[in-house]
Amino acid sequence: MAVLMDIVGALVMVGMLILMVMGININMSQETYKGLTELNLHSQSIQLSRIFEFDLYKMGYAVSKPGIIAIAETARIKFYSNLFNIPGRRDSVEYNLGTMVPSSTNPRDRALYRFENTTQVFINFSVTRFKLSYYNGNDSLLGAPVTGSLRDSIKSVRIYLTLESPEPFDTSRTGGPSYISTFYQKLIYPRNL
Repeated sequence: MAVLMDIVGALVMVGMLILMVMGININMSQETYKGLTELNLHSQSIQLSRIFEFDLYKMGYAVSKPGIIAIAETARIKFYSNLFNIPGRRDSVEYNLGTMVPSSTNPRDRALYRFENTTQVFINFSVTRFKLSYYNGNDSLLGAPVTGSLRDSIKSVRIYLTLESPEPFDTSRTGGPSYISTFYQKLIYPRNL
C-alpha cells in the first residue's frame, strides 16, 4: 500500500511539473510573439518615416513657384518636386489615406497610398492613423484643408502616424481586443518651400 501511495504521489508531482513547464512554454511563446510583432511594427514605422522624409524634404526641389503644393488636407497631400534630379522633370507625389482594409482583423486598419506621377503604391503597414498639419513661416497652424493661395504659404508639415498590429495580442480584455501599436510624429521643414 505504501508503494502504491509513493507511485501516486510521484505521478501527481510529475503531472504538476509537466503543467508548470507547459505554462512557462505558453508564456514564453506569447512574449516571443509580442516581441516579434513589436519589432515588426517598429521596423515598418522606420521604413515609412524614411519614405515620408525623403519625399517631403524634396518638396518643391527644382520646381518653379507658385503651385508646389496642389492638395493640402488632413489625410492627403499632393506636391511637385524633381525627386531624382533629372533636368526639366516635374514629379508629382501624393499621399492619401484610403478606406478600411477588409482582409485585416483590426477594424481600424486603413489603406495608405503613395502616388508618384502615374504609379500607385499601396502601403499596407497596418496604418490606423495618418494626419497632416500645415504651418506657415511663423510656425502658425493653418486650418486644413488649406486651399487657394494659402497653399503657397505652407513652410512646414507635421506628420502623425500610428501603426497597429493586424492581429490582436490580447483578446481576454473586457474592452475588446488589444492591438500592439507604435507612433511616429515629425515636423518637417522642406528646404525649397
